[in-house]
Amino acid sequence: MTNPTLAPQSDEYQQIHNGIVQLLDTARTQTVRSINTIMTATYWEMGRRIVEFEQGGEARAAYGEQLIDRLSQDLSQR
Repeated sequence: MTNPTLAPQSDEYQQIHNGIVQLLDTARTQTVRSINTIMTATYWEMGRRIVEFEQGGEARAAYGEQLIDRLSQDLSQR
């Protein structure tokens, strides 16, 4: 089996190069979208858990316990 040699500026080389660039760009875009979706779901779940904890089954939370401040400090240290 012989390997075709392509001149760096040939049309065939440009086609393979452009195809690979497009493939990488598409993969990067899809990766960013996937990560954004996962992070959005994660932050939503964090908020749900905080609200559930603060409200303790009640319709409204009793404020003043400084849960958000403490969580912020503890999570920032990680």
